[in-house]
Amino acid sequence: MDTSSSPDGAPRPLLELLAGIDLALWVWDPAAGRMAYASPACADVWGATPAELAVDGRAWLAHVHAEDREKAALGLKGKELRDDEYRVTLPGGTERWVRGRSFPVRDSAGKTVRVAGLAEDVTQRRQMADALQQREAELLQAQKMEAIGRLAGSVAHDFNNMLTVIMGYSQHMLEAVKDGEPRRAELELIARSAEKAGALTHQLLTFSRRQVTQTVLVDLNAVVSDMHKMLRRLIGDDIELKVTLAPDLPAVLGDPNQFGQVLMNLAVNARDAMPKGGRIAMTTAALHLDAPLRHRHGFVPTGDWVSLTLSDTGSGMDDAVQSRIFEPFFTTKESGKGTGLGLAIIYGIVAQAGGHVVCDSAVGKGTSFRILLPKAKSGSVVAVMSDAAPAASLRGTETILLVEDEEWVRQVARMTLAEAGYSVVEASGPAEALYMAGHHHGPIHLMLTDVVMLQMTGFELADQLAPTKPDMRLMFMSGYTDNPIPDKHRATPFLAKPFTPSGLLQKVRAVLSA
Repeated sequence: MDTSSSPDGAPRPLLELLAGIDLALWVWDPAAGRMAYASPACADVWGATPAELAVDGRAWLAHVHAEDREKAALGLKGKELRDDEYRVTLPGGTERWVRGRSFPVRDSAGKTVRVAGLAEDVTQRRQMADALQQREAELLQAQKMEAIGRLAGSVAHDFNNMLTVIMGYSQHMLEAVKDGEPRRAELELIARSAEKAGALTHQLLTFSRRQVTQTVLVDLNAVVSDMHKMLRRLIGDDIELKVTLAPDLPAVLGDPNQFGQVLMNLAVNARDAMPKGGRIAMTTAALHLDAPLRHRHGFVPTGDWVSLTLSDTGSGMDDAVQSRIFEPFFTTKESGKGTGLGLAIIYGIVAQAGGHVVCDSAVGKGTSFRILLPKAKSGSVVAVMSDAAPAASLRGTETILLVEDEEWVRQVARMTLAEAGYSVVEASGPAEALYMAGHHHGPIHLMLTDVVMLQMTGFELADQLAPTKPDMRLMFMSGYTDNPIPDKHRATPFLAKPFTPSGLLQKVRAVLSA
């Protein structure tokens, strides 16, 4: 093959022009079975130089990935227009994506006398397309999770109100029925069933990130240490448990009980993935990210993070399973052996704390879950956990402004407080609460208000009343919120729905006695 002239007598200036193009240009002679022309760029794109192609016109096929070789070779046959993409491994070991296009050149009789083509490196374009596709998949996943979360949160919100009524009246009725009476067992069953239903709505709200929680400064090393004994019993004797805690670990903001649940759910999944035994490793660490950390379900921004990692040597997961692990009710376990909420709850807890869950798994090679939580900033406002008041001191005579737009919930709360001796000023919404507070003669010791209401939130109501009632204490009640808790109210006591009458009285007495 003469690279200074074409077989058709192309002048040297044209060949020099073709040599300056970064596309691999070539002409194949099917009758002779040889390469009639190959531009210098063939070395960069195919990994085969013009000189090598002069000796063996098919030499470039040796660099094509084995799975793509048959498809790429069709470009030399000249039977049709071809436009294919295939992988090429260059002599240095670098794998690139190549787009090859070819077409037949026919004589006046219609016979194919040459096959001409070009090949270009499209690796960067493929990478950009793959990155765009990944981002689109992440966006769709985020939108799907948000939609499911909103549905779950909305359903759980309505159920929490109904369960509050059921739990309230069942406890009141139980107090009026003596032990041994026929109806007592039925009432106890109603109360227990309501409590179980409340636990389920709590899980749904946790996944949807609409569970009202109060944050405290949390030492993840302490959480791991506190959970160690329970996890040891939970996973069984045939699984080794190794714990490595980083010294001087920075604190994070969150709910230590929820972080304990994260550990427990991960440990249960790890145990189930190792029916014949294995090893679980739990580690904590502090890290700084100078660049965003991309992972299957999103990316972790730059900054200071605290990590909690749980790894196992179990069966692992394929890509299809990993793409759905955080969906509620998705499970690979047998019927009756899993609810499909474990990882969804983890996702909700970590996301509500401003963190991320990074999963790394392969079939037969185990699974690693890394929880990344933002390092707590100095001066963070946190709630103060207070112990419940003793049962003997639940009664009181203070005045309480009760604000609740759900009539049945308001009735249960009013009845419970009034029977305990409190004076209750009742309001069916923020507007009525503002009116009642303004026209009430005498002090209001506590405002107990729902958070999610039509006219304004409980937070906004508290802010409006604060100038005129500076000595009035506050307590919010809710099991659901679409809005983040304002910083000024992060330390304000919360009563989670559904609640029992005794739970309401304990919380109220604790706030008034503080």
